[in-house]
Amino acid sequence: MEQQQQQQQQHRQPSYRQQQQQQQQTAGSRRDNTVPLISPPHTPAAPLIDHRIDLDVKVNTKVPSEAPTQTKKKRASRPKARSGCITCKIRRVKCDERKPTCFRCEKADIKCDGYVKEVAEARKTAERRALIVAAQSAKRQILPRPEASKAAAAGQQTTAAATPTLRINPNSLRLDPSDVSYYDLFRRQLVKDLSGSCHSDFWSRIVLCEAARDPCVRESVLAIGALARTLFFATATSNRLGSMPPRLRKWEEVVSCEGYIDHHHRAALRHHVSAVSEYRRRIQQAGLSSRSVVIMTLLLIAFEFIQGNMKSVDSLMMNGMRLIQDSVSIMKGPMKKSIYDLRSSPESTPSPASTTSAPQREEEIDDIGHLIPCLSLMSGFTHFFNSHRATIHLMNSTPTPELPEPGVTPVAKLQTLWGQYFTRAVVFIMRAMQLQLASLPHPDPDAALREQPTHLACIRMWGSVLDQYLADDPLDEATRRALKMIQIHRLVVRIVVACCLDRSDMAYDAYEPQFRELLGMTVDFMRSDPEPLSRIAFTFAEGLTTPLTVIVSKCRNHDLRMRAARLMASLSWRDGAWDGKALVVGKMGVVMLEESARDAEGRVPAGSRWGWMDAKWDLERREVVSTYLRLNASGAVEGAPTHAQLVLDIDAPLDACGRFGCHGRHDPYEPFSD
Repeated sequence: MEQQQQQQQQHRQPSYRQQQQQQQQTAGSRRDNTVPLISPPHTPAAPLIDHRIDLDVKVNTKVPSEAPTQTKKKRASRPKARSGCITCKIRRVKCDERKPTCFRCEKADIKCDGYVKEVAEARKTAERRALIVAAQSAKRQILPRPEASKAAAAGQQTTAAATPTLRINPNSLRLDPSDVSYYDLFRRQLVKDLSGSCHSDFWSRIVLCEAARDPCVRESVLAIGALARTLFFATATSNRLGSMPPRLRKWEEVVSCEGYIDHHHRAALRHHVSAVSEYRRRIQQAGLSSRSVVIMTLLLIAFEFIQGNMKSVDSLMMNGMRLIQDSVSIMKGPMKKSIYDLRSSPESTPSPASTTSAPQREEEIDDIGHLIPCLSLMSGFTHFFNSHRATIHLMNSTPTPELPEPGVTPVAKLQTLWGQYFTRAVVFIMRAMQLQLASLPHPDPDAALREQPTHLACIRMWGSVLDQYLADDPLDEATRRALKMIQIHRLVVRIVVACCLDRSDMAYDAYEPQFRELLGMTVDFMRSDPEPLSRIAFTFAEGLTTPLTVIVSKCRNHDLRMRAARLMASLSWRDGAWDGKALVVGKMGVVMLEESARDAEGRVPAGSRWGWMDAKWDLERREVVSTYLRLNASGAVEGAPTHAQLVLDIDAPLDACGRFGCHGRHDPYEPFSD
């Protein structure tokens, strides 16, 4: 009986061992559906988890220390301080923000980089802004101030001794490896582009020789090479800019003041600022010759022309004229003898012997001194520039007595002599046109009438000389094209000199055959080489824009002037300040005013002819406000002048044919109809 009771108690109350086994089984069944977040310190047994089930639970595999677990300390809820110095931020230590140097930087004896956020980038941005502003300043003062000039004159001997001596004949040219490509581009390509068909000796010989000996000239050469590399000789950039010059477009539209186009652009501005700084220093110390002034002024002008910075170009031309006005023959008043006097005295015939040898360095000022005055005068016809107005009264318009002799005088010297005469002829023309457009009487009409036949005689002599040079068989193609260009300009000068004193413009009607010949010569020149004269779309030569502009504005034959206008709009390069695509906009205003006044016989009568006298360009609106003057029928200065203003679209020149029922093609390459 007692034995049965014990068995029942064992069945009802499990033993201690059974209780332990039951607890383990219960815990094991619970672990079937859970994953321990912290694994035990010993190697666990095989888990009872079905691994075919993906559980998105991250398991911490770190083994905790045997020490009792501690509660993780929470960070204060205050925002993290971000106003510490940059050095402490890099070191990841707390900064006490003491200024100018924090305590930790002072204790560690290291430089404290300050508290400005991203100070390194801010410094780079400031340097970049200062460099670009310095390079693009439209009102750069090249001339020294009066007080600086006095100080320079007082200490001229001291400063001259401090100026480094330049080598006359350097044996080698030392360049930074990164600048070699810029110099190579300039000497191989840009000397051709800048000279166009004229002044080749100046760029290929004089400038390159000066760059080898003068660091200031060399810096400017490298600046032009780097800028041209950026705008015209880099594929990606050229595509973005359309491989065209920034005509009628400010430089800020190409690159903002916050950055560079590329590393070539950075190098261009660096070299340009260096050249300008050295140039100003030499001027202030009175240590610059007139020859160096001409070279450096034209190089700086070339840099600004490529950028499209016309205000800086005008300022540079004006300063250059002031610096050379006491050293250049064209700025020294009337000559004692003219070409007309030489023709009547055979014993005074110029000797060609002096033209066979290359001139010495300091004597070259006579050969290159006319370049800046000529550029200033020709720019004045475009209504972009005013530098010529302050100096034209000082210029000499009497023709030079020296002429080249075929077979003796080299073509390079011929180009120089033609440039000297061409500049004086432009002075004569510019004075007459200024008085015409200002409706002012000529101060000495008798002197102008006496000088006019002198120029016409000189032009005839130049025609004979050019014909003899072109008849020479061994001429290469480049030389032949240069002579052809001079022939074109000679015909332009012949027409305008003969008619510029007639204020009614009626005298031009008698020269319609010459206008036809001029247009034909221009078309033939373009046909012989359809490629642009310049890969940088800019040259210092007078080029083809000059004859085409004269035809559009002075020839009253509708077909001829419209052919010239279409040819002018197709030019892809700029001849100095003469931008064909820009000038045709203003000149078509003259055509429109005159075409509306044609009589029954198709002629533009006297009193209905106009001259373009002023223009205000608004590049943001892409328009120009042009002012025109109606020329007096009698040519006399009487009564109040009549003006007209037209607002013209820069991108869409006026249609002078459709408005008046003309349906002609006016194709400049088609033959003329009889």
